[in-house]
Amino acid sequence: MNWRSPILLLALACGALAQSPGDGFRRITPDESVEFPRDHGAHPDTKTEWWYLTGNFEDAEGRAFGLQFTIFRSALTADAPAEGASPLRATQVYLGHLALADVRANELRFAERLRRGGTALADASETDMDLVLDDWSFRRVEGDRIELSAADPTIDARVELELSPKKPLVLHGEGGVSAKGAEDGNASVYASWTRLHAEGVLALDGALHTIQGECWFDHEYGTSVLGQGVRGWDWFGLQLDDGRELMLFYLRHADGTAQPASAGTLVERDGRAIHLTRDDFRIDASGEWKSPRNDARYPNAWQVRIPAHEIDLELATLIADCELGSASGAGVTYWEGPVRITGTQGGRGYAELTGYASSMTGRF
Repeated sequence: MNWRSPILLLALACGALAQSPGDGFRRITPDESVEFPRDHGAHPDTKTEWWYLTGNFEDAEGRAFGLQFTIFRSALTADAPAEGASPLRATQVYLGHLALADVRANELRFAERLRRGGTALADASETDMDLVLDDWSFRRVEGDRIELSAADPTIDARVELELSPKKPLVLHGEGGVSAKGAEDGNASVYASWTRLHAEGVLALDGALHTIQGECWFDHEYGTSVLGQGVRGWDWFGLQLDDGRELMLFYLRHADGTAQPASAGTLVERDGRAIHLTRDDFRIDASGEWKSPRNDARYPNAWQVRIPAHEIDLELATLIADCELGSASGAGVTYWEGPVRITGTQGGRGYAELTGYASSMTGRF
């Protein structure tokens, strides 16, 4: 997420906001060093972290599906647990989200898991990406391949995926340090594999689909907070048909104007990453979908322009209702789902929209 929904969901779900956001936690500064594979793992000295995967797939008959899978970590205290302490006094909490979009059925299925950390049911390695949450697992294996396994009977769904990066890991911002505001330490470490080949199986309602497609992976961690007056954000992870990828995040004030730290990354065909500042791009929202649950109004189409790179894209949602709310009592509602890309290039991607159901100002 940082500025994105995982922090909010996790912090609120776990009661972590009882502390000031920076109480004792390490903040990310411009001189932060990043080293892999170590930094694929967990960073419990920072307040928040997540490992996030989205993707668009087809089965053998061409039926289209979308996926969001994320495991979020939130630290409840900066103090290390005492030796022999009860798991009930865990210092870390993990929240998992599994959202499956069935485009033909115009349906989104959503499940979540919430556990205290430091047990066999919820843990994350600090030396590499190896995550367990109940019977869900998400890990990096040899050759930067990623394996995902998740199922949930409440939505009658199971997904098993193997993923292989098509490009090198991208470090956003300056050497992986992604600023979210002008305040010192208001930043995260943000790294992505922007295009991974994915194949595996998806079981829905007892029917087994062999699927393949392309995914986007994010890993982010830090102890930052939103700047004052930021109501929410729009985030886009876009895979263009010409072999490039585009990440943009637009931090919105209450009047809809952009916070200056809004930024992005354009990834060229050869994997070269180009940092984009707020002045480099323009996002104009249009269309509207109104939530039947809370009357929130979300945009459902956008024009994205990056003149210096001759990019002029039209984005449209594939499923209108991709609004997610947390059954854990987190109290945060957001929209996240697949989008279709047309314009100077075609393509596919995912959008995440927060701050439409309620303001995020002052919440972390």
